[in-house]
Amino acid sequence: MLPRQRRKKESATRMSRKSARLQSRVSIESSSSSIAVSTVSRKRKAEEDLEDEMIGSKRSRNYRIEKFITRFDIRCKVPIRNYFTPTVSRHSPLPRFSWADSREVWQNMMTKEQHYARNPNVFDKHPMLQPRMRTILLDWLIEVCEVYRLHRETFYLATDFLDRFLCSSHNAQKHQLQLVGITCLFIGAKLEEIYPPKLAEFAYVTDGACTEEEIMDQELVIIKALNWDLSPVTANGWLNVYLQVANIEYITDTEHGFVFPQYSSHAFVQIAQLIDLCTLDIGCLAFTYSAIAAAALYHLTDEDVALSVSGYKWQDILPCVNWMTPFAQTTREKGHVEVKFFSNVATEDCHNIQTHEIDINLLERAQEIQEQLMTLHRSSSPDIQAQVITQLTPPSSNKKGNSIVSEDKENKEQTSIGVEYQHQTVT
Repeated sequence: MLPRQRRKKESATRMSRKSARLQSRVSIESSSSSIAVSTVSRKRKAEEDLEDEMIGSKRSRNYRIEKFITRFDIRCKVPIRNYFTPTVSRHSPLPRFSWADSREVWQNMMTKEQHYARNPNVFDKHPMLQPRMRTILLDWLIEVCEVYRLHRETFYLATDFLDRFLCSSHNAQKHQLQLVGITCLFIGAKLEEIYPPKLAEFAYVTDGACTEEEIMDQELVIIKALNWDLSPVTANGWLNVYLQVANIEYITDTEHGFVFPQYSSHAFVQIAQLIDLCTLDIGCLAFTYSAIAAAALYHLTDEDVALSVSGYKWQDILPCVNWMTPFAQTTREKGHVEVKFFSNVATEDCHNIQTHEIDINLLERAQEIQEQLMTLHRSSSPDIQAQVITQLTPPSSNKKGNSIVSEDKENKEQTSIGVEYQHQTVT
């Protein structure tokens, strides 16, 4: 047989074998299916019900996830709050903005105030330091700010950095305090000033106590301790907002009226002087910045103005108002403050430059009045528990004398708010 024919015969044989295998497989599958059918047909009623239940459960899994449609916010039951100052729900006094949502701006300010909290018992962590050392340091920083024409916001940023750094650290030494203070001012100047002083100038004002390398090293330590949270709304910032809101009806440029200050610079420096004096005292750490600014506004205007522009209720700022009473009386005894003008500083910006209008002697006078009020209140109160309350309630606003402060109309500075002084005597 030829090879070609042989190959054809072998191929045919293989194909026949393959077809035989396929046929046998088909017969086996058909027989198994028939057995399965017969088996199913012989199932009990309970087994059929169980199988239907399983099929139904599989179908129920084919669901679609709906979007979250809850309309209310889920908030923490115990919100973050500062010491002695209750966290309250304050309505927004801000007007409508064309460049932002005023409600979002106000909510952001509220969130920052809760986040940038301070501790009035900060010196418990630093047994080598005393509150008077903080006072001396801040008084010196104010002098540095005036010499270098630094803004008030720069000083208040430095103060906030200093207080929060001390809250987050332990066992600071006396010789380190000046380095921490000048470094905080260095950080604040870089954030706020357009042309901040050079690093060498900050080292120079310490009279050799701090070198440039030490300031740079301490800068990194402070920033890390603050977790890079360097944008608080300071008491100076709140005061600017309050005065803008109080003067909103006199603002002519509605597009940019709330961006640029449009209020009496004379009224601003009177209230800023009181806040400066309060900042030197360690007791200010017990209150939020917004409460301090609102209480200062109350002491120099009246209750209606302070509450309407701040969104506070009277009972919310009453503790801060009581604490601030001796400081307000001291600034009234000192008299009015005039706006200082500086070369190379725009006239409309001079009130924002930090000036050294208060000093340690003025603070000591306020603390003496505070001690007198505490003694008077203890002696006049028969209740033992009431002796814990160390401040007197200030008189109602209708007992204050009114004196409206206005600026030159030719310079188009509108009359903003009445600077009203309350007259209190210690008997």
